[in-house]
Amino acid sequence: MTRLSTSTLASLCVLTLTLGVAWAAEHAPNKPAETAPAMRQGMPGMMEHPPMDDMAKKRASGWKAIMHAVAVLTPTEGSTVHGVVHFDQEKDSLRIVAEIQGLTPNQKHGFHIHEFGDLTSTDGSCAGGHYNPQDQPHGMPDAPQHHAGDLGNLQADDQGKAHLELTVTDLTVAGRINPILGRGLVIHAQPDDGSQPTGNAGARLAVGVIGIAHQTMDKPAEKPTDNSTPRK
Repeated sequence: MTRLSTSTLASLCVLTLTLGVAWAAEHAPNKPAETAPAMRQGMPGMMEHPPMDDMAKKRASGWKAIMHAVAVLTPTEGSTVHGVVHFDQEKDSLRIVAEIQGLTPNQKHGFHIHEFGDLTSTDGSCAGGHYNPQDQPHGMPDAPQHHAGDLGNLQADDQGKAHLELTVTDLTVAGRINPILGRGLVIHAQPDDGSQPTGNAGARLAVGVIGIAHQTMDKPAEKPTDNSTPRK
């Protein structure tokens, strides 16, 4: 009778055990895999992701905290109109202050918030139409029905400069009601006469994009502190 060596016997035992484990795994009843405790409870030192609705609430809260916006208006092709417009959220109203130059002396110029903050066209046409999220007819800002973006007219003085202060209640900087961040701002060549569909205000003389302001209109921006070491 042939005697097997110790190493051969050990190899056969390992092979038998391996085959047995494989057979048991193949014929075991199907059970849903249990999530490892570390995966269920989160790895030490790691924060679990909050539900999406909580994340959405945090994002919304962050936007609502933005209270001040600004638009720098630049001239379209062939125009010299330019200026700055500030927007400040004051509880349930929005205060708008505009300082504009280069207008036709002693003339009114239509002034509107438009759909898009897109300045890629030289004539301002990429700003789209009037901002009108509530689908209202055109009108002056004090009319019962008007586009949210209808800001009326700028009145130029004899030097072609205009200063406008206006407070409205149907716009917000970044709130739930008609937020204006990222929208376009347009000054037109002719007065807005209040007619349909957009006031017959003519060509676009200057355009800008409404963005987050660095400071309020009443408080100048602080100069950044230079902590760098002077070069020798």
